[in-house]
Amino acid sequence: MRIALFGATGPTGKFVIEEALRQGHSLSVYTRDAMKLHAFDGQIDIVVGNLQDKDAIIMCLHGSDAVISALGPNSLKVQGDKPVMHGMSNIIAAMKESNVRRLIQISTAAYRDPKDGFAFNVRAFALLFKVIARKGFEDIRATAELIAKSDLDWTLVRIPNLKDGPAADPIDTGWYGKTKLGMKLSRGNLAKFLVDQVADVRFIRAAPGIADH
Repeated sequence: MRIALFGATGPTGKFVIEEALRQGHSLSVYTRDAMKLHAFDGQIDIVVGNLQDKDAIIMCLHGSDAVISALGPNSLKVQGDKPVMHGMSNIIAAMKESNVRRLIQISTAAYRDPKDGFAFNVRAFALLFKVIARKGFEDIRATAELIAKSDLDWTLVRIPNLKDGPAADPIDTGWYGKTKLGMKLSRGNLAKFLVDQVADVRFIRAAPGIADH
């Protein structure tokens, strides 16, 4: 399958690219700086643009079967009002125009799935993040709510603290307050789960939490 990848130059992006190539997918990767993807020259297609450039986004989506988005606030000092949410709004509009329905987006416990129960440690962590980085918290939640209200075949993959590391089975997957989910996740495990969702229908229109076992 062909995947359009957004947020590829962040710390998780290279893991997603490597996993997608390992699984035999082709990639169209969207970035503001092609030099940051120099290590993948000849292995991926690169489209340069920003999240306001609708024509470039449509170019990236051309021929794609699914979108994976690793977009998220990149620091404690978010610039502007909900930049990720506004960027995702443009991606969703371009997906509808391009007839691409599958969207997999990284999220966090800032967004609650209707199937969640109550998990004190998760809520405490989310509230702490809200206090430390309120604008980032609000952007993540607004982005998830925008996607959940769309008519796309979406999956929100909610993550805990990330650490560099390879994919290693097994991982835990489920709903906060109902499934035992730890507070750490390797970027390799995240990348594998994201890429697996391209063909997996179990979590369409749902927001599972995942964590290292």
